[in-house]
Amino acid sequence: MKRSVAQLHASLKRGLAPIYLVTGDEPLQRMECTDAIRVAARAQGFDERIVLDSGAGVDWSALRFEADNLSLFSSRRLIEIRLSDAKVGTEGAEALRDYCARPSQDTLLLISAPKFDGRSQQSEWFKSVDKVGEVVQVWPVKAEEMPQWIAKRLAGRGLLATPEALRLLADRVEGNLLAAAQDIDKLALFTSGKTLNVDDVIAAVGDSARFDLFALADTALNGDAARAVRMLRGLQDEGAEPVLVCWVLTRGLRAACLVAAGAQPAAAIPGYRSLPQRETLLKSAAKRLGTGTLRMLLRQASYTDRIVKGAATGEPWSELTTLCLRLAGKPWGE
Repeated sequence: MKRSVAQLHASLKRGLAPIYLVTGDEPLQRMECTDAIRVAARAQGFDERIVLDSGAGVDWSALRFEADNLSLFSSRRLIEIRLSDAKVGTEGAEALRDYCARPSQDTLLLISAPKFDGRSQQSEWFKSVDKVGEVVQVWPVKAEEMPQWIAKRLAGRGLLATPEALRLLADRVEGNLLAAAQDIDKLALFTSGKTLNVDDVIAAVGDSARFDLFALADTALNGDAARAVRMLRGLQDEGAEPVLVCWVLTRGLRAACLVAAGAQPAAAIPGYRSLPQRETLLKSAAKRLGTGTLRMLLRQASYTDRIVKGAATGEPWSELTTLCLRLAGKPWGE
């Protein structure tokens, strides 16, 4: 029976299937699914674990041998087969069909593998596993689903986050769930029992570059082009992430646009906290650049964001430099 990741966790609470096949190209979810199965197996008395790894070449004859032979140390065992690619070969297919025809009551079989193509899913061995056990298909999280995925994972650590903070985290990791999980672990270490905003995220994942990032946006808003470029070079040398730099510059631009239109940034940008001195900078930038130029710069920032994320062709730091210069008021022809 095919299961989603969420359905697997629910079914494990009801009991164990004799066979599990966890397949997909998203490593974090695949790892966490197999971990959950191992934990449930131990709780049901499967105390011995035998691993057959394709890295050294799976000995498929060992599957039936291990399943049929009682252990001196445990009456129940978990046999785990790890496939490095979505291929089992003729011998593997035969071994799996044979095992599915007569699964051992005292053995739990767990197979983990990358995503199987449509042809493999129509094979007899795959259908046998699907009929006797559970096939957990792991799918990548779509870009539009990332903020929700992050919010759910944060909630599991007792944390909440503003929509803007969730979007920043989602933009930063670009669908890499392992990176997202690491960032969430950092946030859980640095904060507790609060609603996270953009400043908290940058403080945790931007490390020492945090204050320089905000200072860069303020310097550009203040019209100091030379200093802004020097700061940008310093951030690049320190290994700052272009996505964070682009995020902070874009937020400063949005705030200046709102001020130019007569609105307050704090009312229109979730989680935005404007210091008194920054209000002065925003008013000055709005007056110096004007609404038309600021809107043009926002379009440029959007294009730069696409380059930073690999969705458009260009060199990220070069585009960020241009954005800084334009925000500082350098003429478009220079």
